[in-house]
Amino acid sequence: MTPLTGELSVPRDDGDSVPIVLGPVLAKAGEGTIRMIEGRPGSVAKIFHPNLEGLPQKLEKVAAMVTSRPTGATQADGFTVLTWPTEMIRQNDAAVGYVMPRIDTTNAVEIHALSNPFNRSNPLAHSPQWPARANWKHLVTAAANLCVAVDVVHQADAVVGDFQERNVLVSDTCRVTLVDCDSMQFTDPAGQVHLCAVGRPDFSAPELLGQDLSTHARSRESDLFALAVHIYLLLLAGNHPFLRGTWLGTAEQPGPMTLAKSGDWAGGRNSRLQTHPLAPPVDFLPEELRALFACAFTSGATDPATRPTASQWHAALLGVDVGDCFQGVHQVPTGTRTCPWCAIELERSRRRKARISPVPQTLAAVPAPAARTTKPAAITGQVAASAADGRPVGTRPAKVRPPFRATGSTRRAAKPMSTSDDVGRSLYQLFLFIAVPSGIGVLILVIFVIIEVVQHI
Repeated sequence: MTPLTGELSVPRDDGDSVPIVLGPVLAKAGEGTIRMIEGRPGSVAKIFHPNLEGLPQKLEKVAAMVTSRPTGATQADGFTVLTWPTEMIRQNDAAVGYVMPRIDTTNAVEIHALSNPFNRSNPLAHSPQWPARANWKHLVTAAANLCVAVDVVHQADAVVGDFQERNVLVSDTCRVTLVDCDSMQFTDPAGQVHLCAVGRPDFSAPELLGQDLSTHARSRESDLFALAVHIYLLLLAGNHPFLRGTWLGTAEQPGPMTLAKSGDWAGGRNSRLQTHPLAPPVDFLPEELRALFACAFTSGATDPATRPTASQWHAALLGVDVGDCFQGVHQVPTGTRTCPWCAIELERSRRRKARISPVPQTLAAVPAPAARTTKPAAITGQVAASAADGRPVGTRPAKVRPPFRATGSTRRAAKPMSTSDDVGRSLYQLFLFIAVPSGIGVLILVIFVIIEVVQHI
């Protein structure tokens, strides 16, 4: 917890100040601590860490934002579109933080929990569960509402800057709130530009590649690039246009900012990054949306001014008529001939069947092993036998222990005989054939002689 040793207050319009008392800590971040304000349930306080690098410049920026609150930051029904600073918090006449609207996080999720199909269908136990029930129409609505929030920022002569997933919250009504507004690039009434020094490469426009964000001012067009990426993620099952796809280039697939600079995106005409087989193609979208993506990612790669504005996206998204596919299982734009979700399920089924197909079919695709001193016929036989009896190819058969202990006779019997052994055995059998009858005859003759001698005595 940030140490506070003096009374906190917020200034009033008449020049006086009103004391405030901070409540429990809601969150801790790199720049400061978010805390409740007693007696003000609709607001929270952000108290900056006293050792924060660049704290004076940060406080100067926030003070300018307080005096330039955008129209539309809060809707008529009280819904918060931007967590824009509303009041400065002072301690002993020194600014230490600011007041901003409080977001009901019991029903709001970061936008990736909606755009990513896995996150959407498997919400964390402690998170809101409504994304699991969201359909494609909800995603289209969230995309349109995101455009409204971005337009409010641009009308205030500001740039979102760090336009990444964690800074976009979506409520269970699919309305969108942009948070971390004090990190946005903002031009104050005096014309001073307060920069945004942070950003994520996968949401950064290609013209920012290699730029020092702590000194480089961004344009609205850089926001419009990130807006198009977010809309792509929402409409196309969380597939990033510059990350997931089939790369047709000769070298290794470059990073997202490099691909964005060359205009290679999944779905673009003549793009070296083609749509992934398990991702929906842009072709199923209405023609107007396809054209806007081409302006954002193809012509916009070299001419940022051609990127669609938030209002253009908003109008196109509101014009999308959503219905069921021919199978009645998925939602698609009305008039779509081929359901991308059905096609993906068929492709996954085909791949599963290929994985469990009979082993001899899969063996044909396995490269031949390197030559060994063992006879090739023996290797082929062992692999085929291993595959036939159900064990993985290349594993040894288990040794089978006989049910009895081998004796000398069994060991001899198991020994293969040579040709000389066969000859000796034959001679021995011939000897027995001749000698046994002869011996019996001699024995009978001796008995007959003895009988005759006894009778003559």
